[in-house]
Amino acid sequence: MKLSTFFVLVGMLIISLYGLIEVSYYSSANILAENNSNTPYLEIPKIGIDQPINNESVDYGIYHEPRSALPGFGTVALFGHRTFHGSPFLNLDKLQPGDNITVEWQGIGNVEYEVINSTIVPASYQLSIEQGNVLFLITCYPLGSDKERLMIKAKQVKIYPIQKNAKKPTNNDTFYAILIIMGFFAGGSGLSYFYPVKEEQYIIFLATIAIILFLILAYIFPIPPDTIESQLTWTNNILGV
Repeated sequence: MKLSTFFVLVGMLIISLYGLIEVSYYSSANILAENNSNTPYLEIPKIGIDQPINNESVDYGIYHEPRSALPGFGTVALFGHRTFHGSPFLNLDKLQPGDNITVEWQGIGNVEYEVINSTIVPASYQLSIEQGNVLFLITCYPLGSDKERLMIKAKQVKIYPIQKNAKKPTNNDTFYAILIIMGFFAGGSGLSYFYPVKEEQYIIFLATIAIILFLILAYIFPIPPDTIESQLTWTNNILGV
């Protein structure tokens, strides 16, 4: 095997681990939502968010910090990623004072908030959870880095009943996971076809098939995101990335 082929395979492995994070996320988030009929939701019309809130991990989407209060009973803290894991807070920086946020929580109702301000703080910042009836949305900043945190603060405006006939949008998580898998197949097949070392094109294609099978298995049997990320960190450290 030529050295160039080896480095191509290593690159494919690293990229596939990032794809694995997303496939596992969509599969896990889907299972969490389906297994809990009382799943709370976060709605932010301005940036197109209408997603479930979980109490497992920020790696499964929008996460409610259990040490903070429930909506309507004090300071609420919700966390989400801007990149990977579905990127629920990708456009959080576009919120401005006066924008509307609603948290739908079974047994409480629709708790409506209004954005007050946004703040950039160090990653080590400790948030006080004794600030009254306010909501904090927290994510990494800047985009693609975890050096700092972007915090959106919103004040509680009102609480009103959840409509019994209200239906949440169809879950497209399965569709996104399939798109990722198809994208890997198309990209890998194209790479193997145009790879300049003709006698080793089959190696690239076999690696692509192996990755696709692994992604399919990960969708059927989700892998915990922290396991994938630890492996990715280990690989990147070895390569000095």
